[in-house]
Amino acid sequence: GYVASELICDLESFLGYDNTKEAVIVGAGKLGQALLSYKEFGRYGLNIVAAFDTDASVVDGKRIFPADKMPDLCSRLKVHIGIICVPPEHAQEVCDRMVECGILAIWNFAPAHLVVPPNVIVQYENLAASLAVLSQNLEFEIKDGNKF
Repeated sequence: GYVASELICDLESFLGYDNTKEAVIVGAGKLGQALLSYKEFGRYGLNIVAAFDTDASVVDGKRIFPADKMPDLCSRLKVHIGIICVPPEHAQEVCDRMVECGILAIWNFAPAHLVVPPNVIVQYENLAASLAVLSQNLEFEIKDGNKF
């Protein structure tokens, strides 16, 4: 006498398949390190558990791993969120590796469009475009004399 749907949910939760709070970063340059060190993610229940790069080091107490360790770590911890902080020419390759590791949601900081399977969510961040919008809004405000 078990309700099958409840049993499946409980098993998935126990195995970590519903993990939507832990993430990994690929690319531990300045942006990757800044995100890895950003404490405010914790206020939202998010946790960046590891970063991967060609340069192994330690950032804010978190070790930077070589990229070949990503499949094992993502599998063991059931991580489903990946953050891409690499140059655009490497973004698709990193994305493909993440998908192979079971990543289902990608936060992409590389200025590149990614091709992903239909079950993978991608959130694009373009810092240059955001700054351009801010600058444009400032220009409108100054011209209209609204705030200055």
